[in-house]
Amino acid sequence: MQGDAGYPLNFIRFLGTAGTRFIMLSQRRASGGIWFSYGGSRGVIDPGPGSLVGICAAAPPLAATDINTLILTHKHIDHSSDVNALAEGMTLRSRAKKGNILLPRDSASGEDAALMKYFADRIKNTHFHSDRKITEIVPGMMVESVIHKHHGVECYGLVFRKDGLPTWGVISDTMAQPHFPERYAECRMLVINTTLPLPVPRLDHMSAADVKSLLQVLRPRLAILTHMGGMLLDMGPERLADRISTNWTRAVAATDGMTVDIDELPRLIPL
Repeated sequence: MQGDAGYPLNFIRFLGTAGTRFIMLSQRRASGGIWFSYGGSRGVIDPGPGSLVGICAAAPPLAATDINTLILTHKHIDHSSDVNALAEGMTLRSRAKKGNILLPRDSASGEDAALMKYFADRIKNTHFHSDRKITEIVPGMMVESVIHKHHGVECYGLVFRKDGLPTWGVISDTMAQPHFPERYAECRMLVINTTLPLPVPRLDHMSAADVKSLLQVLRPRLAILTHMGGMLLDMGPERLADRISTNWTRAVAATDGMTVDIDELPRLIPL
């Protein structure tokens, strides 16, 4: 199905695939998060440094003024630094409050809040994550929050649902958790922040080995690795993705600017 400006009707586009502060600071990979258009909602998940630049440089074109939803999985700077710039685009020239935001409470309050009060006061619908909470972003389009564990901040994954469309999910920065097979079981597509080749006990990040184990249980049609750290990039993320693909799941490594047509997921043959 075709949407506006040459994009599919329901799709995601990677505005950045960088993981760790070192890849973000070098911009070896961009760090702008994920644009999504799904079920009548258009927005960005985790708009890190360069998100606005990535939107403005996109071809076919995207526009920050078309956004109606912003989502933060957590407040770390590589996931949130452009949230205020995109909130400006979402609420621009509106005399009434406008748009939606879904974020952890610690991203919107306290000295280290990611969202400025100026923009918080201009956004129409502010939703806060809690585990298993289902938020209706626009009529009929739901996002379920999935609790994560990540270095002492509130952090959540996401499951997107709308009747008649494929269900898909995001596993953000986190250690592997025992509830993931249950909570992501419906997802035809999983976007997984895969920072490491192998688990490192002191780091609350998923590894390629963790993803391989998870896919043996979950069996989505498509698994997309993103938020990749330097060690994983040096090893070749495409080769790693091939190794963790299964007879039921095609695993791919995201690249900056990559677009995925969500409507095509039911027709995707994994291998």
